[in-house]
Amino acid sequence: MGQRVAGQNSVVCYIIGKRNMLRVGVDGKVYKTFGCQAGNSLKTKDCGTQYTSGTGSYQRKTNATLHWTYDELKDTVLCNRETLIRWLMDEEVIAARRTCPVCGENMELVVCTDRSDGYRWECRKRANNKRHKSTVSIRKGSWFEQSNLTLEEIIKFTYWWSEGLTQEQIKKQLHINPNTAVDWDMFCRETCEVTIQRNSEKLGGEGKVVQIDESKVGKRKYHRGHRVEGQWVFGGIEEDSRRCFLVAVEDRSEATLLPIIKDWIEPGTLIVSDCWKSYHNLDKHGYSHQTVNHSKEFVNEDGYNTNKMEGHWRHMKVSLPVFGTRKDKYSSYLAEFIWRHVNKDKDLFATFLNDVKTLYNPN
Repeated sequence: MGQRVAGQNSVVCYIIGKRNMLRVGVDGKVYKTFGCQAGNSLKTKDCGTQYTSGTGSYQRKTNATLHWTYDELKDTVLCNRETLIRWLMDEEVIAARRTCPVCGENMELVVCTDRSDGYRWECRKRANNKRHKSTVSIRKGSWFEQSNLTLEEIIKFTYWWSEGLTQEQIKKQLHINPNTAVDWDMFCRETCEVTIQRNSEKLGGEGKVVQIDESKVGKRKYHRGHRVEGQWVFGGIEEDSRRCFLVAVEDRSEATLLPIIKDWIEPGTLIVSDCWKSYHNLDKHGYSHQTVNHSKEFVNEDGYNTNKMEGHWRHMKVSLPVFGTRKDKYSSYLAEFIWRHVNKDKDLFATFLNDVKTLYNPN
C-alpha cells in the first residue's frame, strides 16, 4: 500500500515501497517526494507506472512540464479508485475534509458499498448526549455532484472534451447515453462561459488597436430551398494579443452594437472596422476610428486592415456544430471558442480543472 507524505512546498505525493512515485499536478508539473510521513485513512495503491522525464522513444526528449497525455492520466491517476480520489482531493476538486452538519466535528472518510465512489464521509460521534450517524457524499459541492457517472468517467469525459473530441466520439468511448453526453458537453461549455465572464476585462486603451466586425453564423440551406435563420455575432480582437470578445446579437444596429463596444473596449482605443453605418459615430464616443472598404481594398491607405478579425471568424465558424444549434446555446459555444483561443498554448485539461475548482469550490 502507498503512504501519503507531505512534499516540497506543501505538495502531496505518494511513496510506494522504496520507490518514489511522482505526483502530477493540474498545473502540468511533476512533484517529487520529500519530507516526512503523514497519516491518512485513504490507502493508495501502486499503479505500476510512474510519470517521468528524460529521453523517450527514438531519443525523443521528454519534459516533466509537458501537457497531460491520456496514457499519463490513465497510468498515474485513473489506475485505481483510491488513487483517483486522493488526486482529486489533493487538487482541491473534491473536499479533502468535511465537518459534520450535526456535531461540527471532523468527519471520517470510510469505505462504503452503496455508491460507485466506494467512499463517503461519516460521523458517529455523540452530540447532546445522543449518538448520531451522519453521512455526506465525497462529491458534495463539487463538479461531480448530482451526476450518475463514475468519477473515472467524468474525468475521462473532461479530458477528451478538453482535447477537442466531439460529443459523439466521447459517447462512443464511454458507452454512455446520448442525453448524458449532451448534458456534460453543455456543462463544460457553461464552465467556459462563466469563467470568461468572471475574467473578462476591456480590450484596447491608449496606443492599442482593436479590430471589430459582425458576422452571421448558422445560416444554411437544407431541403428544396428551406433556409434556417442564422445568428448575428459581433466581435473584436486586439491586434497585438489573443484578447478578444464575441457576443451573440439580434441585429447590427448602432443602438445594439455601440453599448457592446463601450462595455468591451477602452476609450482612447484605435478601432478598425469595415464601413458599416453603425460604426460611423465612434469618434464621438472617445475612440479613434479607421475604416476599410472591403468592396475596394483589404488594406486602407494608412495601412490598417481587419485581417485578424476575418481569420478569427473563420476559426470560430469551424468550431461550431454543423447542425442543430439553438439560438439560446450560441453564447456557450462562443464562450468555449474564446476559452480555447485564449488558452491555446496551455494544457487545456489542467486549465479546465483549475477553472472547475474555482467555480465549484467544495471546501
